[in-house]
Amino acid sequence: MAHHLISDTLVKLVEDHTVEILKRWRNQIENDPATQSFTERNMDYIETKLRSVLGYLGKWVSYNTGKEEVGKLYAKEGIELFRMKVPLCEAIRGLFVLRRTLWMFVENESDFVTAYQLHQMRELNDRIILFFDRAQYYLIRGYTEEMNRTIKDLWNLKPEDTELIFFDKSFYAK
Repeated sequence: MAHHLISDTLVKLVEDHTVEILKRWRNQIENDPATQSFTERNMDYIETKLRSVLGYLGKWVSYNTGKEEVGKLYAKEGIELFRMKVPLCEAIRGLFVLRRTLWMFVENESDFVTAYQLHQMRELNDRIILFFDRAQYYLIRGYTEEMNRTIKDLWNLKPEDTELIFFDKSFYAK
């Protein structure tokens, strides 16, 4: 059974203004000294991925989208960002900036004054935070799993060698 969000109106607002939100995000990223590895080459790839998230925000914040689906997507993104040589701290910074840019857009474009409207804002905020928390966790996990694989390959290390850095049972799926 599909659960509908009372914040569906706000979700639609974001989906309809994805391009504008991404322009604001890109401007912040390009002017942020903490995201220097977001090169022109990387930005096109990253923006394409973010466009699919914002353009289908309703799917990602839905009660019907499980953490496994978010996990698969963001573990792959973590692997790809590692391969693109984007430092993990910058990848996470990019997600922080996106969440803040998205929320500032919703706040600025919404003229809500009733209790129901404020409840819509709160619900959307809760769902966005849950989505981004999951995305960050799985992005970090995919990134560090790829780092572990790369270290093993480069120096022909055994699992017990890299467990000194990544710790036993750091990874849950192969």
